[in-house]
Amino acid sequence: MQKTNGFTLLEVVMTMALLGILFSVAGIALTRLQQSLATGASDREITYILSSAARKARHGLQGTSWGVYIPYDAVTRQAEGTATVFSGTSYAARNATYDTVYTISESIAFTSVDLSGAGPDTGNDHEIVFSALTGATAQYGSLVLTWYNQSRTLSISADGMMTR
Repeated sequence: MQKTNGFTLLEVVMTMALLGILFSVAGIALTRLQQSLATGASDREITYILSSAARKARHGLQGTSWGVYIPYDAVTRQAEGTATVFSGTSYAARNATYDTVYTISESIAFTSVDLSGAGPDTGNDHEIVFSALTGATAQYGSLVLTWYNQSRTLSISADGMMTR
């Protein structure tokens, strides 16, 4: 009887099929993990930036109000890649020497923005200002952030506190 060395074609095909299935499952799991991590990071990113301005206002840094300006396209609602923490009563009237610019993901869409406080909602609010020493804001409301087909709502109260 002759002894054969090697693999049969059936063994090779089965091995390739199993490896293909394993790599597919691993790829899907990795993609979902990346999306999950990106979603949490983006949510925390915006919350951190807003909290930073509120903290500076409550501590009375520079003796002024502090705010955040978040530029995004009014049509597509996509973030433009930065957010600016500024010192002053508005972004237009700020003291630019105290600006801190943060990079935010351009994949974030500001699906709904209502920072109108008690006033009428314009739907395209780009800034929120926190009062010196109290951290209160007249631009309270909510932001609905969407990325990777997941949405999160960030609520800002009149006293400048944020909840996700």
